Amino acid sequence: MKLNFKLAAVTAASSAADTAAAIMIFNSELGAPVKAALIVAVIAATVIAAALIFGLTVSLPVKRLNERIKTGGKPQKTERADEIGELYNSYMTLLSKLEDEKAAQTRIIASISHDIKTPLTSVLGYAEFLQNPNLSEERRKKYLSTIYEKAKVIQQTVIGFDDYLSHNLELSLKKEFVTVKKILSDAENSIRTEMLRDGLTVVFDKCECENATVYADTGRLMRVFMNAVTNSVRHSGKNALTVTVSAEDKGGEVLFTIRDDGKGVKPDQLDKIFEPMYTTDTSRSVAGLGLSICKEIIESHGGSIRAESVYNEYFALCFTLKKVEQNEV
Repeated sequence: MKLNFKLAAVTAASSAADTAAAIMIFNSELGAPVKAALIVAVIAATVIAAALIFGLTVSLPVKRLNERIKTGGKPQKTERADEIGELYNSYMTLLSKLEDEKAAQTRIIASISHDIKTPLTSVLGYAEFLQNPNLSEERRKKYLSTIYEKAKVIQQTVIGFDDYLSHNLELSLKKEFVTVKKILSDAENSIRTEMLRDGLTVVFDKCECENATVYADTGRLMRVFMNAVTNSVRHSGKNALTVTVSAEDKGGEVLFTIRDDGKGVKPDQLDKIFEPMYTTDTSRSVAGLGLSICKEIIESHGGSIRAESVYNEYFALCFTLKKVEQNEV
């Protein structure tokens, strides 16, 4: 029963009791002073009873909840169906989400610390070697090259973290009508320009739905393609890697697939790779923020995203975007 109905019932019962008592008293043969005293006593008793009921129904549960909030306690879910029960359960849900977010933040900080600490140790070590006045020119160049490569690793980690923070803010999408052909063309140009790497081959399959139109922020979509390819390169476990990009018409939506022929992901990891900085304790093979950013971008467009993989054969990132006509938006 809702709280307002409970309080209304208490009020009605109190009024009925007062009225009945007043009728009985006035119809009795008692003297006027006694009648007045009895009426006051009945009203007082009714007020006290109503206050006790209100306290047990509203004040006490709210007080207990407030005490748990102050002490950080976690209340168990209640079966109570009124507003107080809803408040209890809403608080428990909020607390659970906050605890999950705190755990995710702790994991991100620990992962970033690890990813920066390792190359930074190399930078410091080789910088110390460079102070040796008897160092040969060949070794000096080698150490400088190593420092540069390790510094780039640190830079990419920081950029990834900044990217994650910016995308975790409310996305202000700049959507436009764009064809699948244009999306794939822009993606190809971006990948070929930014992903210059020996041993990397990127193939764009022929698309039969290139004239299909979606309503999307192309800049954000390019980040999805770049993050996906970067993830493939970083975790492929191969020197020679082929990444294939394709698009298919799936009725009311377009399915984009970015697939590599790397080592893939083990089945028990597949459902976790979209978590920020998810990693295993041993290999750190799927650590990073790129895929979590991809998930947020696609879902902000109303699409869906998933990963497919067969370990030691391939890994694929698949996402959908709704097809639209220009007069639909």
